[in-house]
Amino acid sequence: MTGATSNNFEQVEKIPLYVPGKPIQEVKREFGLDHIVKLASNENPWGPTSAVKERILKAVNGSEDEGPGFYPVSDGFYLRQAIAGYRGVNLNQVVLGNGSAEIIEMAAKACFISGGSAIIPRHSFAIGGIATQTAGGRVIETHATATEVDVDAILKAIQPDTRMVYIANANNPTGVQIELDGIVRLVKEIRGDILVVVDQAYAEYSSSGQFPDAVGFLGERENLLVLHTFSKIYALAALRIGYGLSNERVITLLERVRSPFNTNHIAQVAAEVAVKDLEFVSFCREKNQKARDAFFAEAKKHRCTASGNAGNFVLLETSIPAPDFFRDLLKKSVIIRPMHGYGLPHHLRVSLGRPEEMEAFWAAAAPMLDGGH
Repeated sequence: MTGATSNNFEQVEKIPLYVPGKPIQEVKREFGLDHIVKLASNENPWGPTSAVKERILKAVNGSEDEGPGFYPVSDGFYLRQAIAGYRGVNLNQVVLGNGSAEIIEMAAKACFISGGSAIIPRHSFAIGGIATQTAGGRVIETHATATEVDVDAILKAIQPDTRMVYIANANNPTGVQIELDGIVRLVKEIRGDILVVVDQAYAEYSSSGQFPDAVGFLGERENLLVLHTFSKIYALAALRIGYGLSNERVITLLERVRSPFNTNHIAQVAAEVAVKDLEFVSFCREKNQKARDAFFAEAKKHRCTASGNAGNFVLLETSIPAPDFFRDLLKKSVIIRPMHGYGLPHHLRVSLGRPEEMEAFWAAAAPMLDGGH
């Protein structure tokens, strides 16, 4: 580009790129490997269920009502209806996204159409900041650590031009969960005209009654948006489907900036089946807790520190620089996620997989952690 033209994109060039976890195919190709253990993207290794797969196949095969040649239901009416029934809200309190990440982008579009700022704790899911900047807002990053989200810092950072506060609970990548008293403070003490976005992508991994669900505050705060995804415990990451819950006014505003046909038909019908399968959710939650307990027990045997009390992943701190550890594990057929890009230079995020996958991780990682190769 010429200098004059490139100046038009100066702000865009400042937006950080989102770097996803390495896909299995890329690692196989790069290192000439045949088998890979992927523990990088917080995917659910136990699904989807056979019922979900059967519904997907039916949709792909098609009928007079559905098939790959038809556009999807643009507003996802039937899935929204199923979610509303499951969550105990009205149909018009539900919006769908191409993953919950798209709903973050929709919220940013609505909030920053005339500029403004977003409050986002350090070490938060990267899409919150990227969406803010893409929509023309600015990010105010508040103090947080690998083991704590500072609610006081969030409240103190609010500016006259603040339009949105983004909180991930549990936080990705640290696994930190804000408990109920912190959620209450955020809901009640943040200025009423600010949209509080609470991303609960990992909520289903917490036992019933133990998770501080922000949905319970929808009746107390109009500008509250609570996000969920089907990518995690429901094991539909490839289909990209998520949902947001809020008050009807907020949902109406998000609908104005939502792209038409933003969620595809196969994702919608698969999620309709998945959201009703409480037995599968319970099964995955139990398996995940066993994997977490086993991981923490094994970490104590080696020269590292494991943290994170929620979600389907663990944050591991070592004396080895994260990029080096990541690269050495790749050579041993294991993919994890280095966290240096999140300001955590010696931390790695490890998704909790099946027992044999976790065994493969420790077989590859333990010699490095213990000072060997």
